[in-house]
Amino acid sequence: MSSESVQPEVDARTVRAASEHMTVIEEGGALFEVTTQSGSAYTVDLREGVCSCPDYAHREPEGGCKHLRRTRIEVGQVDIDALEESLSEQAGDIQQDAAELKQVADELGETATELEDAVERLREVAER
Repeated sequence: MSSESVQPEVDARTVRAASEHMTVIEEGGALFEVTTQSGSAYTVDLREGVCSCPDYAHREPEGGCKHLRRTRIEVGQVDIDALEESLSEQAGDIQQDAAELKQVADELGETATELEDAVERLREVAER
């Protein structure tokens, strides 16, 4: 089995690989059985970089499915500190984006109220 370091891109599959409950059991060589929180079990082959799950079979995602990524985390092929830093940075960015979106939503709400007031005034003028 290769001890080659593989640092996954921080995307939805990586987040699920790091956060979902999974059991990874070495079956021998580079083969691992990964059991998910739903109870499904898949075979991951680290040597080939493949998994028996439907996601991998149908999409062959770049960087692998969440089971392959989790196995790489479990066997030490992923720099956990770097992954943690990336996840923390992404969480901070998302929180900042959310705050900015809330500000924009508040401003749009104020604009909508102003427009509704203007329509009301126009109706008053039209009724005179």
